[in-house]
Amino acid sequence: MSGFWRSASRSQWFTLTGSWASWLFDAMDAGLYAFVIAFLVKDFGNTLPEVVGVVSIFLIATAVGGVLLGNLCDRIGRKKTILFSVFCYGLFTLLAGTAQNLTQMAVYRFLVGIAVGGLWPAAAALISELWAPEHRAKAIAFMQTGWAGGNLLAALFAMLFLPVFGWRGLFYVASIPAWITFIYVLFAVQESPIWLKNRHQTMKRNNVEFFELFKPQFLKTTLIGLLVSILGMFGYWILFTFLPTYLDKTLKLGIAKSASFLVWTGLGAIVGYIFFGVLSDRYGRRPIFSLFFAGMAAMVPIFTWTVTSHGITYLVPASLFLGFFTGYFSGYGAWYSELYPTRLRATASGFLFNAGRAAIFIGPVVVAKLIPVVGFTMAISTAAVGYFLAAFLVFILQETKGRDLTAIPESNDQPADALLAGTLIKEN
Repeated sequence: MSGFWRSASRSQWFTLTGSWASWLFDAMDAGLYAFVIAFLVKDFGNTLPEVVGVVSIFLIATAVGGVLLGNLCDRIGRKKTILFSVFCYGLFTLLAGTAQNLTQMAVYRFLVGIAVGGLWPAAAALISELWAPEHRAKAIAFMQTGWAGGNLLAALFAMLFLPVFGWRGLFYVASIPAWITFIYVLFAVQESPIWLKNRHQTMKRNNVEFFELFKPQFLKTTLIGLLVSILGMFGYWILFTFLPTYLDKTLKLGIAKSASFLVWTGLGAIVGYIFFGVLSDRYGRRPIFSLFFAGMAAMVPIFTWTVTSHGITYLVPASLFLGFFTGYFSGYGAWYSELYPTRLRATASGFLFNAGRAAIFIGPVVVAKLIPVVGFTMAISTAAVGYFLAAFLVFILQETKGRDLTAIPESNDQPADALLAGTLIKEN
């Protein structure tokens, strides 16, 4: 780990910091909605499934943003795409506070989702292309802590500002950090040298073909990678869409106090992301993904049992461990970046990561309808099923630990396994 800190240049750290901050406030704006669901049901007069349905719209938007902006990122560059995404999520989070009905809120959340989906592949590709193979997963893990930190900030903002300013004021205040981040990225973040080296070939193509991901040389990788994303996203969005409301309804805590316990899941996730990165660089992508997915499959029933059987007595440690095993999110960026050549890297990463989110768009709505039938605890416990399956599926996807991204051929005339053969760095 010490080599990671010593090996980076000043510009690498500035770029990593900018990518981290962009992802941090991106995640915060994405997570705020979970804390206003109960207020929107009351103020707009809609049912819980209708209000939760906006989460599904958001998830679909992330896939649209991941494909469109991921494709754009491979054409115009990583930095410009990050700037565009930060500007958009700041603007439409601000406008969400002005929504007069659920339809307007759905439109603004859809546009926030476009930005959220587009930022991740740009930031993940940029960091992957800037850092050495032996430290790539750790750098991505550091960037990914922004997601956990953003969820933590969403909980803190809900605690601090909901009681004072209401849900509208919460959105207004939450938009401010985006403008500060935009200025930092504009002046402090550098463009990827690997992308700059290959941009003439990319621009000569006029358009990076999205459907190339489904050609024979990439088909297996794309389908398995997408399924891994779907299963990981299913569990996460089922849990974290409903946890504030679940704690409120089950323990009668109120939304603000429920948010205070979810701060602990954010702290646990930050530690989990870092541990995932360190372990993944040392032992490989597949076994560590499997370990963390299995950990989540176990923690979902443990967490709900803790809530129903012991109330708040052991809720802090249960929340910490639940958050810790969401550390698998820090592995997607490095793994997906290592599976595709430069011309497809952001396109592929954006599609696999965000289409995974969109594919489970119906999940929150189904769970909302299940709650009155089987109970809140049983409904959200369905998240464990996806994690259990994912723990085995990851072993079908190719191991890429130590892969040199500059050695991946740009030719598309060979199968993916042949394209990527010989690009692994031997361990000393």
